[in-house]
Amino acid sequence: MNKTYYKSQVPVETITFTVKDERSIVRNLSAYTGATVLIAGPDGVIRNGGTATITNAANGVVTFTFPNTTVFDMVGDYAVQLKLTNGTKADYADITTIRVVESLEG
Repeated sequence: MNKTYYKSQVPVETITFTVKDERSIVRNLSAYTGATVLIAGPDGVIRNGGTATITNAANGVVTFTFPNTTVFDMVGDYAVQLKLTNGTKADYADITTIRVVESLEG
């Protein structure tokens, strides 16, 4: 995912993740009961909010809906990681980056 967002933006559109293994084969997510998207700002602090849902387990699809307030409170690179859970057990996807820049409105 190489996506640019803007400081203070509250995205309307969801992000769709397709989970694949190290050979780029889609993972079946039926063993998992929950999902979370972790978003850490340039300062390393995790931003809370939003909802992650396994929307098509057989095809490895997770959909993330942003919260009603911004998670993009500063300019810089944000680390994004998908966490899949089943009870107290968890697996993590590789970390990806979202770039946040200043909009023309400042």
